[in-house]
Amino acid sequence: MTDSERFELDFSEAKTIPIDLSNTRIAEPGAAHRLANIWSFSAPPGHNNASGPCALGTVLHFYGIGWNHLPREQNGRPVNDPFVEELIRWSNTPNLLSGSLGTSPAMMLASLHKAELNANWYAGNPKEQTMQLIEDEIRLGQPVIVLINHGPSGHPLLLEWQVAFQIEDNMIWTKHCAGRNAEKRWPIEKFLNSLEMDLPQLSGSVITIQKE
Repeated sequence: MTDSERFELDFSEAKTIPIDLSNTRIAEPGAAHRLANIWSFSAPPGHNNASGPCALGTVLHFYGIGWNHLPREQNGRPVNDPFVEELIRWSNTPNLLSGSLGTSPAMMLASLHKAELNANWYAGNPKEQTMQLIEDEIRLGQPVIVLINHGPSGHPLLLEWQVAFQIEDNMIWTKHCAGRNAEKRWPIEKFLNSLEMDLPQLSGSVITIQKE
């Protein structure tokens, strides 16, 4: 049995990054500033391996997608736990090995497409191209979902979906699901190293998202 079969991973939707991608897209002035107030969601009690749904929630909320019947805070933002729990039901995530291994890239894509967002998964690409893609998306004012490897070699359970949203002075910021609107500031070299996986096809997994 191969690693991809063991972890129920389907790489048929993984894409190669076009070399000239950045030359085809022009950013609106100040587009990246739209990401300054992006809000992240945390895993409700009792929901393990929920970084996938939390990352989905961060992106959906950024694009103004949600459910009107859910409670909201005074500022209009959805209350964290009901929002994430509804998203888990709606997206059927996490899904890998009945959820014990988190959410697969294919299910992340399926959920984003269900929300009528244009999403693409890029994986197995060189570090330089992966970083350029992330930079281009953020420059365009679009968040990027990234798959972070927290563990040493041979520990596939320590993967986490996060959302990259800001780059400045050789640093990159990501939102994650560990607490209320939690974020991390990374040196870019360390961040790129965290995108490497034991399974080469999974390395550099980033999901770009645009609203049609």
